[in-house]
Amino acid sequence: MKLMSKFWMAFFTIALISCGGGQGDEDAEKPDYHIIHGTVEGGEGEEVLLVSFEDGKDKVVDSAKVVNGEFEVKTDTRALRQYILAVGREMPVVLFLDKYADDIYVDGKMPGFGENYTITGSKPSSEVKEYLEFLRPMYPYESSLHGELKALTMNDSVRFAEILETLDSISAVQRDYAIHKIEEDSTCPSRWMLLREFFPASGLANFDSTDLRYFQRVANGMRSRYPDSEYPDFIEKDIASLQAQITELHNPTPPVAENAPFVYAPEIELNDVNGKPLSLSSLRGKIVLIDFWASWCKPCRMENPTVVKTYEKYKDKGFAIYSVSLDTDKDSWMKAIQDDNLSWSNHVS
Repeated sequence: MKLMSKFWMAFFTIALISCGGGQGDEDAEKPDYHIIHGTVEGGEGEEVLLVSFEDGKDKVVDSAKVVNGEFEVKTDTRALRQYILAVGREMPVVLFLDKYADDIYVDGKMPGFGENYTITGSKPSSEVKEYLEFLRPMYPYESSLHGELKALTMNDSVRFAEILETLDSISAVQRDYAIHKIEEDSTCPSRWMLLREFFPASGLANFDSTDLRYFQRVANGMRSRYPDSEYPDFIEKDIASLQAQITELHNPTPPVAENAPFVYAPEIELNDVNGKPLSLSSLRGKIVLIDFWASWCKPCRMENPTVVKTYEKYKDKGFAIYSVSLDTDKDSWMKAIQDDNLSWSNHVS
């Protein structure tokens, strides 16, 4: 993910102010949308989808086809938005666009469009690329460790602890990167993505609650730069949720009834494959696995045969699965359900 800009030299002469770039009277002359121009080597005929995150959910903004190696899609606002730009079934490109950005140019090739591309016109999006390139060399090693974890048996507790310790040490490196970037500039919207690096691999029980100050710092920084954006509110909600979860971990809520061997899970209600609401509580009385996955998540797909085998073994004994998909493309979601033989009916997204 490389970001280079055709307007870079002119833009640079008026100075890059913080993450978003320069401000000035030229903003009034810009249209109330962004145009994203792209080229895709080897992608002729592929569908291009532009999805934004707003009002707490995904929204398909525009779509196009790659024709003569090129495509063009358009946003419907210049306000701050996080976007996913997906070409075919490739790993998508993450963009943060705001009123300071010019037209965006994304050039890449297939296969591997989500990794083999350059982009110009948006410094926050450039920061995203830099972040993902920082993570990329570590990913194969982390994946191998997670794979080894899955293969361990109950008797491998020593090795289990060793792997978690190694994963936590990798997390510490990633956390240091996030801290450096947040302290460098907390107003850049790409810092929102970096907040995930504060979660240790070994689980929330080992989360350092003092790190919530960085969450607050990003929320405050983004609010100062984008006072009308809803995104800082999402961070504030994350802070409140984390504080509640940490409190619960260290001071568990008593069971709902005296001597009851359970507590109720928080409610989840999302639309099923037919677009109708399906709540987790509708499965009350069963033993339920809540499975978060996506068609594009390779580790999830690799694990699905095990999930299917478990379901087939115990479905007649009160076992159920509530599958929560993170997909934004329904066709991809439905195809993955069929391809992986996820035969239970409790699928939501």
